[in-house]
Amino acid sequence: MRFKPRVILGAFDESDSSWSWKSIRRSSTSWLVALLAVLWILTYQYCRFAYSQDPTSYFFDGTHGYERRYSLRREQQAYDFIRAANGTSTPPIPTQPEPFMCIGIATVARTSAQQYVRGTLGSILHGLADEERQSIYLMPFIAHTHPSDHPIYREPWLAAISNRVLEYEVSDQDRARLQMFEEGHHFRNKSMYDYGYLLEKCHETGAAWIVMLEDDVLARAGWYAETVNALSRIRRMTSDDDDAWLYLRMFYTEGLLGWNSEEWFRYFGWSSISFLVLLAALIAARIKSPRLQRNLSNLNILVVCLIALPAFIILYFMAGRVSMQPLDAGVHEMSRFGCCSQGFIFPRAIVPRLIERTRKAMDEDYYVDMLLERWADAENLKRFVAVPSMLQHVGAKSSKGWGYDESAGTTWNFGFETHPFSRRMT
Repeated sequence: MRFKPRVILGAFDESDSSWSWKSIRRSSTSWLVALLAVLWILTYQYCRFAYSQDPTSYFFDGTHGYERRYSLRREQQAYDFIRAANGTSTPPIPTQPEPFMCIGIATVARTSAQQYVRGTLGSILHGLADEERQSIYLMPFIAHTHPSDHPIYREPWLAAISNRVLEYEVSDQDRARLQMFEEGHHFRNKSMYDYGYLLEKCHETGAAWIVMLEDDVLARAGWYAETVNALSRIRRMTSDDDDAWLYLRMFYTEGLLGWNSEEWFRYFGWSSISFLVLLAALIAARIKSPRLQRNLSNLNILVVCLIALPAFIILYFMAGRVSMQPLDAGVHEMSRFGCCSQGFIFPRAIVPRLIERTRKAMDEDYYVDMLLERWADAENLKRFVAVPSMLQHVGAKSSKGWGYDESAGTTWNFGFETHPFSRRMT
């Protein structure tokens, strides 16, 4: 009787070669699964750290996401500018007969002690060169029927930095209507009236561009030069047709730029293509490599393509669209998912029609940004956005009254806090 050696724990057994090779394949597959699992876990942990400030990410952490970094420094610069202006009676640098832009800022008194408009005006003007300031007609608008109700109305710095401090110059009928809006807390109706009124006054200056800002934003350093570049690019993109587009958005919030269900077919398509490309690459590599022919089994290929790849695709989507597919610095068309009305730049040609729209919508129950989007959709007007955001919204207390403070506190541009950016707008 012939003795057939039998060795346990993976040594070669010539009498049971098929069993031995199966064990080797099982072993290589187990090692592959373990390696991929460790790699996935490490990547998951990295994502927890790297994408905690992306509001479109599964890993978003509001404690860090809403941390004020650059905006605190910019706010300090703005308030330093206002304090310096508060001690002088020198009028602002004379503006050109027809300014390049009119900046209109409607402001109402906040119920809290903090009046954000000081920071807004200071950040707009801080760091401007004399020629840049000369091209701006700055018009803050005290949107109270009794202007003295606003704490900043009698502060010396306001007149010192403004080309005109706008008040209501309206008929008795309109004034009575505005007082009714104020007393009845009809914030939507009054804000629509104020927007149209300020647009009209800015249009009367002859400015080529009308900039409309809310009174609780901060502008980042260098906003003016990048605005000029952005407007020049839009003119090229639209062949100088100012009737073809509505606005340049100066602020947006990334929270609305996540993965959208309307695009699920495209996501599925790219995932399927990734699967086919990886499968083809592994098979081709095995055909060409004798070593892979011995070690890359069909089971290993299935583990990579049907388990590992879907797991990493899921992690890709968990990481968030803003992180995985960020908008390049520059000007982009943004006809959807734009929010909110913190800052717009309108071409002069479109403003008379816009004023008329605000008058018609004054008794409607929606806000300015809703009006703009509905009108643009109806008339197929293009809308653009500047990336990175030129503004940050810092108003934790909404001017719209009770019930809006929660949404006001989360209207945020997360990328603004990473300024200064290394990339220049193109």
